[in-house]
Amino acid sequence: MSKNSTRKQLAESALKRAKANNNIDVFDKNSPLPPGAIMADHEALKHNNTYGPLPRFYKDELVICRDCGKEEVWTAKSQKWWYEEIKGNINTRAIFCKSCRKNKSAIKAEARKAHMDGIKNKRIKKP
Repeated sequence: MSKNSTRKQLAESALKRAKANNNIDVFDKNSPLPPGAIMADHEALKHNNTYGPLPRFYKDELVICRDCGKEEVWTAKSQKWWYEEIKGNINTRAIFCKSCRKNKSAIKAEARKAHMDGIKNKRIKKP
């Protein structure tokens, strides 16, 4: 079996697992831990100044891209990184697939470069 077919198989099984676990509430103290879930560290989530509940655990979430409509999995590991290490707001969710995020980043980088080049040229032309 080739690497690409193995990756595709793993992605399909992760997508199937995310769809199956879609109805599990990560905030409910009585919810069972689904396969692949990662416990949340409430100390690392203190930056979220909220009166609402904090998640008990992270589970693989199904993401349907707003741009292309592709279904993708936002893994529990990526969520833990986003919320606890990068200190993302607990109320944010992934809304774009990886390829659309990459394209948007490239467009922004190109616009930033054009802007900085324009500023540089403007400063050079001054007498």
